[in-house]
Amino acid sequence: MKRRSVLLLLPLTAAAGCGSPGAADPRPSGSEALDYSWPDHHPGLTSGFCFTIVKGLQPHELIERVGGKELQRVEWPRVLGPGDGEVGVRSRFFIGIIGVGKWTVVVEDNGSLGVTPKIVQPLSAKGGLVVGYRGGGGSPGHLMIGRDGDLALDLDTSAPDRATGTKVADYRKDLLAAGLSGRSGPADPTVAALTFIAKRTGIKLVEPWLQTRSYLLVSVPQV
Repeated sequence: MKRRSVLLLLPLTAAAGCGSPGAADPRPSGSEALDYSWPDHHPGLTSGFCFTIVKGLQPHELIERVGGKELQRVEWPRVLGPGDGEVGVRSRFFIGIIGVGKWTVVVEDNGSLGVTPKIVQPLSAKGGLVVGYRGGGGSPGHLMIGRDGDLALDLDTSAPDRATGTKVADYRKDLLAAGLSGRSGPADPTVAALTFIAKRTGIKLVEPWLQTRSYLLVSVPQV
C-alpha cells in the first residue's frame, strides 16, 4: 500500500470496525473468463504487488495476530492509490483486508507480507494455512506457503524446480498443472501463480471481483 494514500486518509469512522468486510459476497464463478495477467499491466501496481490468502483467521483475528492497526475502510481504488510505495516507511506494511468465508485475503501494493517467513509461519500456526505471492516490479515472482507453523513451500518463479520447504512434494502436481515448472520458470509467472492459488484455495484473484469489495486498510509492523 502506497504511503501517500495513507497520509491522505480521512479520520477513522464507525464503518472501520473489526468485522469481516464483504464475507458474504460470492467468489467469481468458474464460468467467467479469468484474466490472471492483470496485475502485471495495472498502472497502480508498477512497483509490484503481493496477495496473501489466510485460512482459519477472520480479518480482526489476523489484524490482532500481526499486531496491526486499523486505519479506515476503503474501496479498491484506494488500495491501489497513487503514491510512492513503502519508500520512507520501511518499518511498516500497509495492507487491504477482506473476509471471504473461512479465508481472509490481504492485498498489498508494493508489499511483501505474504512472502515474509517471520510473518507467514506464525500466521499458519495451529492448523492454519497461508498462501502468499509477491510479483511484478521487474523481479521474479515469489510464492510461499505456510502450513501448521512450517514453511511448507518457498518458490522463486524463475527457478521453480529448486523450490524448498517441508511439503514441496504435496504441491508438486498442482505446481506442474499451473505451469510452475522448469529450470527457467514460466513465461507468465503471475498467471501461473494465481492459477495455482485458485486451485489450492478456491480464491480467484481477478480484478473485476476485487473491485467489488470493501477493504479494511491496516498498517502492520515489519519484523
